[in-house]
Amino acid sequence: MSVRLNSHLSDKQLAALKDKLLSEAERIRTNFQLKKHEYENNSLTGAKDEVDSANDNILLAADMRFSNRESLYYKKIMKTLSKVETDQYGMCDECGEPITFSRLIARPTSEMCILCKEESEREESQNFFERRSKSLGTVMSVTGH
Repeated sequence: MSVRLNSHLSDKQLAALKDKLLSEAERIRTNFQLKKHEYENNSLTGAKDEVDSANDNILLAADMRFSNRESLYYKKIMKTLSKVETDQYGMCDECGEPITFSRLIARPTSEMCILCKEESEREESQNFFERRSKSLGTVMSVTGH
């Protein structure tokens, strides 16, 4: 008999969280398809003047930044869904304690309980010169070293 690590969550709660994650993944996939279609249609339009081209480049850069963030979020969703399947979901990566359902429903990709997350953010805000990107997992040095 195997013990479920996330036994603090009911089957109904797990199903609701999984549905929310799947819904978010589908929303991102749909948005990527819409953007791809939009970019293909924009590339077929005729010649533009310099101002229109510059404006299009600014909008494209903003869209690319947003798409990059969405892509990172999509990867996090997929990682979280694999945790749901292995019963590791809902446990804090830092302290090993259960993450509350209310936190998970608000942020289903949470990997830390609220206490550990607050502590992590406090440490990050106090370390101005070597901030760690939570999304990219790298140290961002303000000093240029």
